[in-house]
This record gives sequence, C-alpha cells and structure tokens, in this order.
Amino acid sequence: EAMARADLVPVEEVYRYAAQIQPDDVCNMQYTSGTTGFPKGVMLTHYNVVNNGKCIGDRMGLSTADRMMIQVPMFHCFGMVLAMTASMTHGVTMSPISAFSPRKGLHCINQEKITCFNGVPTMFIAMFNHPNYRSTDFSHMRTGIMAGAGCPADLMRRAADPGEMNMTGIVSVYGQTECAPGNTMSSWTDSLEVRTETVGYAFPHVMCKIVDPETGEEVGPGVNGEFCAKGYNQMKGYYKMPNATRDTIDAEGWLHSGDLASKDEDGNFRITGR
Repeated sequence: EAMARADLVPVEEVYRYAAQIQPDDVCNMQYTSGTTGFPKGVMLTHYNVVNNGKCIGDRMGLSTADRMMIQVPMFHCFGMVLAMTASMTHGVTMSPISAFSPRKGLHCINQEKITCFNGVPTMFIAMFNHPNYRSTDFSHMRTGIMAGAGCPADLMRRAADPGEMNMTGIVSVYGQTECAPGNTMSSWTDSLEVRTETVGYAFPHVMCKIVDPETGEEVGPGVNGEFCAKGYNQMKGYYKMPNATRDTIDAEGWLHSGDLASKDEDGNFRITGR
C-alpha cells in the first residue's frame, strides 16, 4: 500500500524537492547528553554526515569487496555514520540486523561471509562469550571499529588475532555526536600498537587540539587537557538551545568536548577521562 501511494505524486515533484536540498541543511537530529543533564538535540547536516562517513570508510579501507554487518543502532551516530554512511560512500554490501544479539551476529558472520563490523566493547565481549563463537567462520573478516566507550587494548588485540575474530585491521574512532561524530581515527594499515593503544589522529580537514581547562591555552605533547575540535563535521548547533550551543562552541569556533585527552609526538590522541 505504501509503494502504491507513489503514483499520487508526480516524479517532477520529487525532483523539485530534491533540488531544494542544500548541503548545510539539517538532515538528522540526534539527542545526546541525557546522562549529564537535559537531553539536547544535535542538529547534523548532510555536509557533516556524508563527509564524515566518507573519511571513516577511507581509513577502514572499505570497498565494493566488503560486506559489513550492522549491529549498532542506526538511530545513533555509530550505526548511522560509522556503519551505514561509511558503507554507502564506498559501495559496501550492508547486512543490518534488527537489534544486537550475539547469536544473530555470529550467524550473520557465517551466513554472509562478513568482512567487517562495528561495536562497543560489551558487544565484542558478548560475542566472545557466546557458545556459538568457536564454531563461527571468521576467515573473511578484515576490519571493524571498536568505539563508543573506553576500549581496552587487550580486547582489541584479541579481536585482531587471526586465531580469534581475525579482525587484523581493527581500528578505533574518537568523537562525539556534536562532531557527526568522528574527530580522530587510526587507519587499518597503521601499526597494531597505534590502533589499540590510541584513538588515532585527526581526520582530514578537522583540527584537533588539547587545551588547559583553566587557561584555554594549547598544551604540548604528553600533557593532559581538554580535547577541542573544529572542522566540517561540527554540528549546526543544539535545537532551540542557543545558550547551550554557545557554552559548547567558543567564539573562535572550537567545540569543547568535556573530555580529557593527551596527544603524543606523532599526533596520536589518547582519551584519559572526563
């Protein structure tokens, strides 16, 4: 019935609407920060989301040869950008599952010869601990993202082990919903140490710096401070909350994360707390 309703609208009308869409129009509103206060609607644009997904796919080395299982929710930036948009911009075959379940995920990996998937650490742990884990064929696996929470290096190394999940090109991404969401990421070709011990380096066209929370001055390598970012991936603002937007994005356009981090001599970032 839904498909039949297409006949009610001339195709020219569809093209007319499409022509009106601008890159900086809001395409998605993600609610965030419910754990720290009243949830805020983050206004993300086509320009934010499409480019961030493209950069993520580039660093994962995605191509038409890949088959991604999507078990992270698409109503969250992890599923929408790091999985779906990264796949769409690189011609990846997508295998979404309705909701996370280690049983369903392991079955999907077997059935679809999955080459990559993303998840938070607890998802990986649930899959490792499932009775079907050892009978799952990971021979096609190549890369994937572990992110969304502090990722223990040992857990990432286990997923990367050819005798385990065979995710030899596993990577981590750091960011926040307000940045659509990625600011830093390692590449699947980087050393295992960089990929498991750090959250990588700034995306192209995204500036990242660590500042002293008291003075706002940038600090040197190895010094803890607040992570700040500025670039194409920055939200348009919080929906109908101009004061909250001003509290987050300073007069020079830097978005303050509220996260503590440090940067090493090679430009790789480590997240150390809130």
